[in-house]
Amino acid sequence: MKRILFVHFPSDLYGASRSLARLLNSLDRETVRCLVVLKQDGPLKKQLEEAGAEVIIHPGLAVIERQRLRSWRMLFLPFLWLSSAWKLRRLIRSHAIDLVHTNTAIILSSALAARWAGVPHVWHIRECFDDFPRLWPPFSRFIMRFSSRVICISDFVRRQFPPASPKCVVIYNGIDSNELPAPAVDRSGLALTPPGHFVIGTVGRIKLKRKGQEYLIAAAAILKQRGILAKTLIIGAPYRGNEAHLRELRRRVEESRLEEDVAFIGEVENPYPYYHCLDVFVTVPSQPEPFGGVILEAMAAGLPVIASDIGGMGEIVVDGETGFLVPPADPQALADKVAYLHAHPDRCRAMGVAGQKRVRETFTLIRCVREIEKVFSDAAPSMP
Repeated sequence: MKRILFVHFPSDLYGASRSLARLLNSLDRETVRCLVVLKQDGPLKKQLEEAGAEVIIHPGLAVIERQRLRSWRMLFLPFLWLSSAWKLRRLIRSHAIDLVHTNTAIILSSALAARWAGVPHVWHIRECFDDFPRLWPPFSRFIMRFSSRVICISDFVRRQFPPASPKCVVIYNGIDSNELPAPAVDRSGLALTPPGHFVIGTVGRIKLKRKGQEYLIAAAAILKQRGILAKTLIIGAPYRGNEAHLRELRRRVEESRLEEDVAFIGEVENPYPYYHCLDVFVTVPSQPEPFGGVILEAMAAGLPVIASDIGGMGEIVVDGETGFLVPPADPQALADKVAYLHAHPDRCRAMGVAGQKRVRETFTLIRCVREIEKVFSDAAPSMP
């Protein structure tokens, strides 16, 4: 049996965390033993343990956070990385780890630890670094040097690296369509939605610009001006330190007199029942999104998707077939597409069906897992 160490942050249940949980749930437990290191306790820990993984909380795990990069605290990062890497190296040795998988680009110490311990390292890159044009060139070289293989979750992410690198491979996230249960409750009871309303919504962290909830609120105001009965659900919560983003969204709702039209659901452990409350799923960041796991979930639930034509989202949504791609930061264009789907319910349903078909043909979980297992085998040839 081969032992794989997975290193991840954070411990919430958003995109990268949900992808890790799906992967560990699907690996062959007869041939692979999974050990996971998390920086802190959280809902992800329970899911990983239910998947059969051993979870270790490592509070000293060094993580790159945007706030730290823009402050004097960045000076201490090298010392934290070295200390964290040394502790992970001891863990690798004591548990006889055969391969290390780092599930996010913001953890560097696991790559160093794998090198010091003499075991292969696979880096799963789920981020884009357009905000840091000066830091990215040396950082990307570090990633390539300290990785046996680099998994990119989209072609958009892959294009951040040198085009000729044989280490990089694109593996789209996958989802099991059976993961989404059938509707179990009446949507008006769950989402407080008045009968007869067209329901649109989004799932994700609350973060201005990067997640774009403010553009959805602006589009809701336009729809109301047009006399369209629409209810907007915003599902998710801000990361700690970003609470002001939620306050700003609430202020905009009050300013536009949308208190009865926009509902802030907050963070939920299981967002699937809310997908069944929607007629249309929306995700409209104004900054590049590496992929968009929530898009897969929404499509698997049979929803048409309206997404910003930026980053990796255009690799999922087929414009005019499974939904629409709209210019980023354009509430008018977003409102126009919502209004079109509201006026054409047959077209709305057909796009949802086409999205389900696309997920089952292109973005299956079994395909994703098998391709990752192949990367593991290539990185560590002695593994099955």
